[in-house]
Amino acid sequence: MPGSKILLIVDNTDSGMLPSLKDFSAGTPTASRARTFTISSITHSPVGIKKEWKRFLKDLEIPSRTLEKSEFLSEFRSGLPQMTFPVVFVQKGTELAVLISTEELNQCRNLNDLIVLMRRRLLFE
Repeated sequence: MPGSKILLIVDNTDSGMLPSLKDFSAGTPTASRARTFTISSITHSPVGIKKEWKRFLKDLEIPSRTLEKSEFLSEFRSGLPQMTFPVVFVQKGTELAVLISTEELNQCRNLNDLIVLMRRRLLFE
């Protein structure tokens, strides 16, 4: 649909099981580890996606996609400035707009913080 929006949640993870386990074990950010923060460290448990996160995404009025950094870069490589990950975009057609920056995501200590932040931003989108 022309003009339709999609929420792109781009995590700071790599493809594969081993990197996923490493990313999960990194936990939430601390001052010295902020650059290793991943969204999945608070949205997933060792056995999969948390029910509250799954329900939140399902109830959004805007469709969403969750991508690993490598998936995002291979799909949207051309024309992008240097960026940091994780990051949340709103895609409108071929245009991407940052909804939540890496710095803001790094401030999320738990799943509730992330959900509250996303709800606030989506209200003004």
